[in-house]
Amino acid sequence: MKIRHSVTQDDDSIIQCLIKFADYQPLGRLKVEAKEYNDHHLRKILDAIRKRGLMLVAEHKGEIRGVFMAILSPDIWVPQMKTLSELVWWVNPEYRDTTTGYRLLQEYTKIGKQMVKDKQIANFTMTLLENSPQIDLEKRGWAKIESNYVYQGE
Repeated sequence: MKIRHSVTQDDDSIIQCLIKFADYQPLGRLKVEAKEYNDHHLRKILDAIRKRGLMLVAEHKGEIRGVFMAILSPDIWVPQMKTLSELVWWVNPEYRDTTTGYRLLQEYTKIGKQMVKDKQIANFTMTLLENSPQIDLEKRGWAKIESNYVYQGE
């Protein structure tokens, strides 16, 4: 299996991964929208992420098994300080018991560390969904700094 930067020719496979990712989201917040997504808009977003961030694919024998996306963003207080923030870390369910997810994370970490060393970014982040498979990021050098909550009413 090979982890590589995505190219435009991967977009059809990436979109299929993103539809599965949307269906997997807690609360079903993206289920309807993903089934009726705007193809032109989504392809523009993928292109923007490739230009202003990072988009990796895990490929084996010409098949995309997973995708990792992160975007560069300026700090709200110190705009010259940039962070590379994970947007999507997805492995198709049939490949979850393989090294696919770990290898995507490993490549993201390697690239992030190099970008910090080169002073392109101040830091890089990861977000895990509540229903993500259990992974101990702290054991791999990550520090938990916040949790996100969605209001569902009282």
